[in-house]
Amino acid sequence: MSRRHRTRRSKTILQRKAQKGFRGYPIATVAYYGPDNQFASKVAVGIILREDGDVAFLERWFSEDTDVRTDPAISREIVEFIRQHQVKSVVMTDGIIGCPHEEGIDYPMGESCPQCPYWANRDRWTGELTGEKAGDVPEVRMVAGYAWYRAEQWERLREVAVDRDGLGETYEEWAANAERAIREMRRAGIYAEKVEVDVEELLAWCRAQNRDVDGGARAQYAGEVLHQRHEGHGRESGG
Repeated sequence: MSRRHRTRRSKTILQRKAQKGFRGYPIATVAYYGPDNQFASKVAVGIILREDGDVAFLERWFSEDTDVRTDPAISREIVEFIRQHQVKSVVMTDGIIGCPHEEGIDYPMGESCPQCPYWANRDRWTGELTGEKAGDVPEVRMVAGYAWYRAEQWERLREVAVDRDGLGETYEEWAANAERAIREMRRAGIYAEKVEVDVEELLAWCRAQNRDVDGGARAQYAGEVLHQRHEGHGRESGG
């Protein structure tokens, strides 16, 4: 047996925070991935600022030799990351929920990861053989809106955003990063629904709220738009 698989794990700070249950927003979602269900080589941590909001901040940590759940340096960085964003609640996946590689990026869409044969035809939540493709979307545990912008409004968004440097230099770069973030959320059991945002309407909302156009404001606005959309669909279905 590999040495890395024999690491004993004690209860971490993150686990203790998660056991406290929901204590309000912001929420940090913590999801672990690995080549099998024993060794976690990747952890993805997302910050959701409000109910129905999208993931405003997403960071990933990797390790080839030490299980990321027991790596003290990674643990300190994660704790500092959630502290910086004043996280009140932590939601963690149980165990390892699949391959650390990304379908469509690290290997072709519709295929199993050649580097992680363990996950082929397995349910990522239980590890049991299912006969289904390992890349199937898992059971939805949470729903969140993800602000989506039209290409023709990209320059306008960068013009009004106070955090423009974090958006990317081009629309194509931003869209690729956003698609990757959505995949990470879905892999963690969070269904990220794209919410098309008109930049001028977003700007008007921020002015009315006396807020800068930043990641937090965009997340809150997308969450409100999604909430209104679902309310509208509910009325139509009931009418």
